Amino acid sequence: MSARPGKRDGLRPLILLCSVQLMLLLDFSIVNVALPVIGHQFGLSRSGLQWVAASYGLTLGGLLLLGGRLSDLLGRRRLFVAGLAVFGAASLGGGLAVSGLMLIVMRAAQGIGAAMVAPAMLSLITTIFPEGPRRDRALGWLGATSASGFALGAFLGGVLTHFISWRAIMFVNVPPAAIAIPIAFRLFQETRNRGPAHGYDVPGGLTVTAGLLALVYGLIRISQSGLAAVTTVIPVIAGVLLLAGFTWLECRASSPLMPLRIFRLRALAAANAVAVLVSMIMGACILMLSLQLQDVDGFGPLAAGLAFLPLGVLVGTVAVISPRLAAAMGLKPVLVTATALMTLGTLLLSRVTATSTYAGVVLPGMIVLGIGFGAFISTATIAATGSVRDDEQGLAAGLINSAQQIGGSLGIAVLVTLASEHIQGLAGAGKAAQASGYAYSFVAAAAVGLIATILTALAMPVRTDAADRAAGHPQVPR
Repeated sequence: MSARPGKRDGLRPLILLCSVQLMLLLDFSIVNVALPVIGHQFGLSRSGLQWVAASYGLTLGGLLLLGGRLSDLLGRRRLFVAGLAVFGAASLGGGLAVSGLMLIVMRAAQGIGAAMVAPAMLSLITTIFPEGPRRDRALGWLGATSASGFALGAFLGGVLTHFISWRAIMFVNVPPAAIAIPIAFRLFQETRNRGPAHGYDVPGGLTVTAGLLALVYGLIRISQSGLAAVTTVIPVIAGVLLLAGFTWLECRASSPLMPLRIFRLRALAAANAVAVLVSMIMGACILMLSLQLQDVDGFGPLAAGLAFLPLGVLVGTVAVISPRLAAAMGLKPVLVTATALMTLGTLLLSRVTATSTYAGVVLPGMIVLGIGFGAFISTATIAATGSVRDDEQGLAAGLINSAQQIGGSLGIAVLVTLASEHIQGLAGAGKAAQASGYAYSFVAAAAVGLIATILTALAMPVRTDAADRAAGHPQVPR
């Protein structure tokens, strides 16, 4: 294990890690406003366009847990650098795509690279910075770039598509990835769990990866084929069975990929459960707001991208501040307040109609939602990783990232499907019917937020360190 850096020494690694995190999170939503242009050029159907957007999250969500554990076993710097190389090459291939299928494949390859980078990046922070205020501030900055990147993706996608080309949204990743690789070799020493060779749980890795891929694929299919379709039911059932089999294997493995005892950490277990619900809300709200702005309010790609700018700025600002609030008030009060604000924000957004205005309805809802999400994203990461041993930080990072990806896919699948079915029930595809469907789905998102608030209040321990030590999972000496 490398020595802990001094305060000044930790600044440059943090800047690099936050920059890479921003790049990864931008790619979740950067293609959204460019989809009509991409569809026109390649002749893609609506289903094909959904796969352009979803293929990145599909591979990322399915491989995160395996990537997190591999970073512990093979080395965090090694996985970080290899993942950047894969991500950069896939971005280049996507920008050069000559068909819709090639673009979808390259987006999936981006997800593979991101699944290697993301957990290694978070575990690098938690092993570089000692637990306490310095680590909390570092995680706060990482959370700020994560949340703002997710929200700013729509803005950047609109600007690049309008002024350059849709291909620029892929090419823009190549220079940062190429620059970050040699810098990472200079800034980071290799850190990993130096266990014996039998520490590689191959059956567990294959089973959990296949299970998560099948489950996320099935969830994405809900919005395209419906809940009862064979293409939805079979993958979901297969995913559930594979994940059940993974649990069975982990109970019997001598060196499990995911030691189930880690869930005795109440803060980690609660943070991951609530992260699924919060990500459901954000994944669905970003998409529905984009549709409301463009299909109902008549915004163009550039105007729609600009409309998301306040959300991104606000989320990033609050995510930086929230760890300081958590240090003063405790994690639990901040997390409960954050989920409550997200519930209120979705209720404000549920007032959208065919004649509602951006300033009167959408912007106030965005503001409240953004404050809640910014406060949640960094404090939840602190709760999920704060009491985990250094040799399992990659696993903890993979868990919280997987929870967010599964939640985002689930939110899009379920909440957007509710909106579509409500629109169809009104027997119309006009602006009034569309707005009514989005409003209906925002109400459902508020219900999810209420569940998240109650779960946080009941499950999150008041003093996480004491609760974790009482659970029999002490930290390793610093």
